[in-house]
Amino acid sequence: MPDPRRLTLILNGKASGDERVRDAIAAIRDIGHRIDVKVTEGPGDAERFAAEAARDDEAGILVAGGGDGTLNAVVRGALSGEGEPACSFALLPLGTANDFARNAGIPLDPLSALEVALDVPARPIDVAVAGIDDDDPRHFVNMATAGFGPRVTAEADPDLKARLGGAAYLLSALGRIGEVTPWEGTVTGPDFAWRGSFAALAIGNGRRAGGGVELCPLAELDDGALDVTIIEAPDGDVLAGLIASLPMAVGLEPESVVRTRAASFEIETQAPVPISLDGEMLEARSLRLSVEPKAIRFHLP
Repeated sequence: MPDPRRLTLILNGKASGDERVRDAIAAIRDIGHRIDVKVTEGPGDAERFAAEAARDDEAGILVAGGGDGTLNAVVRGALSGEGEPACSFALLPLGTANDFARNAGIPLDPLSALEVALDVPARPIDVAVAGIDDDDPRHFVNMATAGFGPRVTAEADPDLKARLGGAAYLLSALGRIGEVTPWEGTVTGPDFAWRGSFAALAIGNGRRAGGGVELCPLAELDDGALDVTIIEAPDGDVLAGLIASLPMAVGLEPESVVRTRAASFEIETQAPVPISLDGEMLEARSLRLSVEPKAIRFHLP
């Protein structure tokens, strides 16, 4: 029998009835490990549970059970206090897109994902920070996107997402692509400056967003930097910009895509732009981004 370990699972309430999850928890308990399950019932629960666990020296491994938004909430809550969290982190991927899990190679099977948490030593990874307009900074783990992508994510039908998973985002995009006007703005970094019209922006600590699209293909979770991808809208044409960016899906580099990398960036837009921080939907004209190197310890394959 392995040495007993303790896991604190913060489980998205929408997944609490999943038999696969229940079976996985039972299997881990059967071999002698302890899993404390905290089920979210409303907004703020995941952050509150995570903040409590991060200050508990006996919390062990803090597992986010849900999608990218649940992981975002758990990490943000755990980092809301003073000092380094006492726990390490893991993910039980139960969302629609599971972009962070797919990027990191975390199994989508619940039991296999919990076994990664138990069997693979945690390693340090970076966490990104976003300052939005005049609000307090907010942490995110995987990716911030702005423009067309967040609008599609926000407007995707929940029933369609439940039936089709990540394909629901594609259908939502096809239905709205003619309705979107471009955003005018600037992106600046220590040695970088861009100004123009864009259809979408991606600021990646990880590589994938929007149901598996590799928007920042060179991003690494532990390199102390953020990768930026700008999908330009030539002559203010969002459709043309998005079509021109399609070769990205097969690893090609279109002329309408601008990329750069740095530890910090500032984005300013003339009109409010939809923003997604790992699925958390916001809107702003000003976005300040930076990275906290090796801020948490994560169990990754």
